This record gives sequence, structure tokens and C-alpha cells, in this order.
Amino acid sequence: MTELGLDLASKRLRKRSDYGYHLDYRLRWNDNDVFGHMNNPYYGVLIDSIVNQYMIEECGYKVNKGEQAGIIANTYCDYFGSVSYPDQVECGLRIVKLGKASVMYEVGIFRKGDDSVKAVGGSTHVFVLQEGGNLGKPTKEGMPKYMRDGYERLMGAQGGKGAKL
Repeated sequence: MTELGLDLASKRLRKRSDYGYHLDYRLRWNDNDVFGHMNNPYYGVLIDSIVNQYMIEECGYKVNKGEQAGIIANTYCDYFGSVSYPDQVECGLRIVKLGKASVMYEVGIFRKGDDSVKAVGGSTHVFVLQEGGNLGKPTKEGMPKYMRDGYERLMGAQGGKGAKL
């Protein structure tokens, strides 16, 4: 298993091939800030979007309809370059760590046609019981099997590249 470091120097060297799931996004005019590059909060939107799209399309996650909900425990983003409208960006998703009731994601953001990573960010979801809109605690069994199966497929697609913790 190849291990990818989580330090800044290692993240700066990320390649598209480090990620097993990819989506393209076209930036919009209002994504730019007054300095002419994408506003920092929009990186978080891209990170959240690819994670949620993977959960819904590849894992069968049902927003507000399942017995458990994946809630965000933390987020982060490290910046190494900039993108701006009218760029198209390529986002890659990988699983850093899969726990019993939690999953840590990493997303690499690249400008289409440029091999250098512009940002690396991610989040951690913890799966908790949900009933009638109320959130509870993780179950003893952990996350739903269909979610774990989807995450394990992604780990296989990313060539076994885990995290060097």
C-alpha cells in the first residue's frame, strides 16, 4: 500500500492519479473575489460537492431519509495556487482513513490542463443515528454497510493509496 503524507510538503506534490474519483466543475463569474481568483469559501463548496455527489451516486446515501446521517466533524483546506473564472477545475476524491463510524476524505483541486495541484482540502464525516430530524450518536455497528462498501470501492480505485499518519 502506498502511503501519502498529510503534511503540506506532501500535499503540494499531489497528482490526479492519487485520487480514485474525479469530477469537473466550471467556475462562474461570481466565484471570483476582488483579487481576481476564486474566493476561498468556494473551495469548501467544491470539496463538499464532490464528497456528497460520491456519497449519493456511488454509495446510495439518501439525504434526510436514512437511519443514519453523515455529519461533518471537521474541515480543512490548504492552498498552493489559484484558479479563477472562466477556468474549469478537476477535483479528485480519495479516502484518507476509514473508521468504524467515520470517514476522512481528501480532495485535490486542479486547473484543467495544469498538473500542479491548486488546493488540497477535506473533511471527516461521522455517521450518527437520525430519527425525525434529530441526530443521535454513532451505533455500535458503525456506519451502514452500503456506505462502507462504497468507500471501500473508492479505496480500491485509488490504488490503495492511504494516508501516512
